[in-house]
Amino acid sequence: MMTSPALPPRSTGLIIFESIASVTLIVFSVIGNVFILTALYRNPRLRNTTNIYIAALAITDLLNASIPGTSFASAIIAGRLVYSMPGCRLSGFLVHFLTYVSMATMTLTAVNRYFRVVKPQYYKKVFGDKRSCYIIAVLWLLIAAFVLYPTAFGVAEFSFQPASSFCAYTFANKGSEVAFTLTVVSVLVVFCLSLVGVCYYQVSKATRSHNAGVFLSLQGVSAHEIKLSKVLFIMVFAFALCWIPTFGVILLTRLILGRAPHGLAVMIPFLLQTSSVLNPIIYGALSPPFRREFRRLIAFKRAVCLSDESHRSVNTGIAVALERGLALEQISVRHNSVSDIFCSERNGLNNLPQREEQKVAWI
Repeated sequence: MMTSPALPPRSTGLIIFESIASVTLIVFSVIGNVFILTALYRNPRLRNTTNIYIAALAITDLLNASIPGTSFASAIIAGRLVYSMPGCRLSGFLVHFLTYVSMATMTLTAVNRYFRVVKPQYYKKVFGDKRSCYIIAVLWLLIAAFVLYPTAFGVAEFSFQPASSFCAYTFANKGSEVAFTLTVVSVLVVFCLSLVGVCYYQVSKATRSHNAGVFLSLQGVSAHEIKLSKVLFIMVFAFALCWIPTFGVILLTRLILGRAPHGLAVMIPFLLQTSSVLNPIIYGALSPPFRREFRRLIAFKRAVCLSDESHRSVNTGIAVALERGLALEQISVRHNSVSDIFCSERNGLNNLPQREEQKVAWI
């Protein structure tokens, strides 16, 4: 049985820091994105076209934390790959797939905001609940085919990378690696971020003045839609802050250095996990409908905890009452024995030990 390659030597302090950080990111990502999905499920008013893309992002972030995130954290803690090779391949596929899906979904969200605010007359023609779901499904299938293309044609395979502590592509030759990396950066970074920038610039331009706001309200664009566009722009901005340095590290390691030290390479999975944490935090903090729903969820959990405590106190009270009832029953039985004593006294039969027992029972 082959042993997985070990991580580069690390100090004890670094191991503890990386372990705590990786586990913390997973916990916060799971909690935040579960809250997003639960809020969408519980509140029918949140189920609109735009929030379909938010739900898609939450699903990708939740999957990212659950499989690639746990693979990364377990490798950081154990100092080697803990997953089996099939698990590593699945994790490697999801690392690339979920990253590209997130970037494409962010772009679709920006285009959605552009049509909703700048071209509201065409919004229902271009976007609708079913149409948006179809667009997301087709997009996911295309990205899955793109990610699997190098492995299907033997150009690359998913394997464990000790320096970065997670599973990713290993290319058969340098030319294939450079071609694939440049394609990803050109399409998913340069083109997508440029399109996002143009869309949100037009949205900002359309909502900049009060008169424009009045005009938009006449076109059926509410103040909520305008504020939602600002929230989504902040999400995209935070996403870009995470992923522009990530792709900068990827370009540096693949095209220039060839091999990166652990301290540089491990930034990639850490930034990936950080991106999964930021989305629900930003959306939950800046979107009033989600913020209210989050408060209800937290209040519901507190109510459940208080209900459990009240049930425990009631059960304790019942147990105490039963014990007291049993004691009274015993006293009642002894009281009956006392009456028997008095009856026996009247019959001339004295029983001193029973009188002592009666005296003790009533004290």
